[in-house]
Amino acid sequence: MQRTSKQRTRIHSAYSRQQPPPIEAPEGVPEVTAWELAATQWRHHLPDDLLGVECVVCRASWPCDAWDIANDVINDCRETADAP
Repeated sequence: MQRTSKQRTRIHSAYSRQQPPPIEAPEGVPEVTAWELAATQWRHHLPDDLLGVECVVCRASWPCDAWDIANDVINDCRETADAP
């Protein structure tokens, strides 16, 4: 399903391009492999540097589906992580 540009502007991430999610899962994250795969995808599927509207890998409108799914996995892992 294709999202509209209005839907794409609502991005909720605990991380930024300047401070991406760590590749290694933080302490307390139960799904270590899911975190590591998602963090790698999150870092690879960033917007282009020129206009920031297109994914550098898949060339889809950003946020692309791969980044969006990775971000959701990371958010889910953070929510289920044990408090240190």
